[in-house]
Amino acid sequence: MSTSLKGVWQFGITYEYNSLNSVYAGASKLNDDTRERLTQSIIIETNYGITNSFRLTALFSFVNQTRSIDPIYGISNELSSRGFGDALIMLKYNLISLNILDNRELAFGAGLKVPLGKSEITSGEILLPADMQPGTGSWDGVFWAYYSEKLFVELPLNIFINASYKINSTNERFGINRGGYKFGNEFISSIGFGYRTDTFIDFTLFARFRNTNPDEFGDQDISNTGGNWLYLVPGINFKIYQTLTARLSSQLPLYRELKGTQLTTTFTTALSLFISIGGLSNPLRL
Repeated sequence: MSTSLKGVWQFGITYEYNSLNSVYAGASKLNDDTRERLTQSIIIETNYGITNSFRLTALFSFVNQTRSIDPIYGISNELSSRGFGDALIMLKYNLISLNILDNRELAFGAGLKVPLGKSEITSGEILLPADMQPGTGSWDGVFWAYYSEKLFVELPLNIFINASYKINSTNERFGINRGGYKFGNEFISSIGFGYRTDTFIDFTLFARFRNTNPDEFGDQDISNTGGNWLYLVPGINFKIYQTLTARLSSQLPLYRELKGTQLTTTFTTALSLFISIGGLSNPLRL
């Protein structure tokens, strides 16, 4: 969400449906329909303007996952997990604040991902894989930057750029001195355009790049983890009221270059609702 002025609260709730049934080896898609995974998430975001320059952001999540393996020969296997995921607390600073005279915005942020979610769920006394746990069990540092600018005076067209980098720590999920599990550090960057209309509908189109390092266990890289992803992210914003907006978006893979063989996203769909309280003269912007 855009700048939150002093004393203004902004709330958002998002439901995300992530279907993973594409199998890639490197940059090549494999003809493999024996594996499937579904992740459904609810993400709650809160922004509060401490001053006109500083704001505090908090993110909370709930995750429901299922994964099934149905080999041509052998026994089928299905795993599931659900629960509250990790949280994020971030302080953001507006170096350039949005105003009528200068329709630009530049902001930076830094924060901590807090391991609220469970990371030691078992099935039949067997510990579920790390990527099937609702939480990571690790304290992680997150850095974030955002820029937007209106490109043309004649056209209601804005460019948006944002980036984040997450530095992950280790989770001793197998016990102290038995080697810790560490998710690979993650970089995400998006660039795109928003087109504002005179109706209740606005449009956005982004390209999103994601890079992750391989996961580690006991300081050794884990095979079949890490890689590069490029997505196209179209979206529609519905301006229900000046301070109430709904958003429908999707995430469509354009290119994948993964390390080893991995099951990866086929498509993602998300539905969001955002509301601003305490600043009726400040329209909510996404």
